[in-house]
Amino acid sequence: MGTYRQTVVDLDASAEEAAAGGERGRGWLESEGFVRPVPWRGEVVYLAGPRWREAVDLVSWDWRARIEGLEEEPGDEVRVVVGRTVFYGGRGDTPSALCPHCRSAAPDWPGEALDAWHTTGAADLDCPVCAHSAPLPEWNWTDDYFAFGHIGFEFDDWPPLHPRFTEAFGRELGHRIRVVSGKI
Repeated sequence: MGTYRQTVVDLDASAEEAAAGGERGRGWLESEGFVRPVPWRGEVVYLAGPRWREAVDLVSWDWRARIEGLEEEPGDEVRVVVGRTVFYGGRGDTPSALCPHCRSAAPDWPGEALDAWHTTGAADLDCPVCAHSAPLPEWNWTDDYFAFGHIGFEFDDWPPLHPRFTEAFGRELGHRIRVVSGKI
């Protein structure tokens, strides 16, 4: 089966900004009613709040709601991941890196650059088509498969997040965001 995960990744927050940015983002989600804190095993987890439906696109998910009679909230928690992370879309075909300058797909898998970024927080990738070099986090990926950042907000087994919600969340964070999703 697996878990369907959507992660809203802050693309611009530095390592130094990550903890405060994660708290600010979680605070906004809570104050807006998208999540609510729930005590669990001596900790606090964040589950769907009273306004969770406004964060998701139930129209595109309507087929499942009709089949399963889904009217209840998503059951899994929303987690804030802080620290240098390669966020990924889960299982599936190997994605292609897309040059941020010319949008061409790189023919080779940039495994060394991925490892270098994960280890050091810095890696450049050269485009074989236009010869521009750009930091790995600036590259796009087919199906928005990867995002590189220091803050991610993981929504497990929620209906698809609505673009209006993710745009508002990005404005609140004050940075560019990317949503990566897929089965993990």
